[in-house]
Amino acid sequence: MAEGLASPDYWQIVCDHRDQILALIKETDWVEAKNKHGIRIMYRDTDQGRPGRMFHVEAELDVAPAIARQYFIPGPKGLRDKFQNAIKQFKAIEETDNYIIAHEVIAGNFIVSDRDTVCVYGGEDDSDIGAYLMGPSIEHPDYPCRGKPVRATKHIAGFVFLNVDGDPNKCVLHGVARIDLGGMVPLSIVRSFQPKRLFETISEVKQAIANKLHEKTD
Repeated sequence: MAEGLASPDYWQIVCDHRDQILALIKETDWVEAKNKHGIRIMYRDTDQGRPGRMFHVEAELDVAPAIARQYFIPGPKGLRDKFQNAIKQFKAIEETDNYIIAHEVIAGNFIVSDRDTVCVYGGEDDSDIGAYLMGPSIEHPDYPCRGKPVRATKHIAGFVFLNVDGDPNKCVLHGVARIDLGGMVPLSIVRSFQPKRLFETISEVKQAIANKLHEKTD
């Protein structure tokens, strides 16, 4: 951090993000794009950042909220990297009990090249709602945008895992993402790539839960 500049309150960023997502999932103007295998993908157009789309995923998971959250935590403290290979590189820059600041390189495909991000992953178990995990982009002086890989920006990115009344071993996942992939990717490609990646992510989580990965990990 440059001399004379106060360090950002990363935990406050996480909490503000959580409140924003809890409000967004209650909105009624989402348009359904896909509903398959118990995973529902919705979208709404937005002008935040560059014109594009914000996506909302909803799915029921067969684990308690606290366990579900572990499947989305990156690095050695979570389960995400044990079953997903979309993250090519992961480096924890700073860690506390509540959040991880991380630099990641995300695998692309034959249409979209690799992207990198600097994010704050933070969350906790919350008896009132269930649990949550946020992962928005931040700026960090040690990891500026260098052009390659292209820097993606997660304007909004996070998941909440809501309690299911009468069944403590289930939860309802809601995820919201508004991601600027950067570069010169045509808008039509962005609109197809992002929901596809989101659907694949939740499908992989549901399969890992079905395989009881959380019971096989020390």
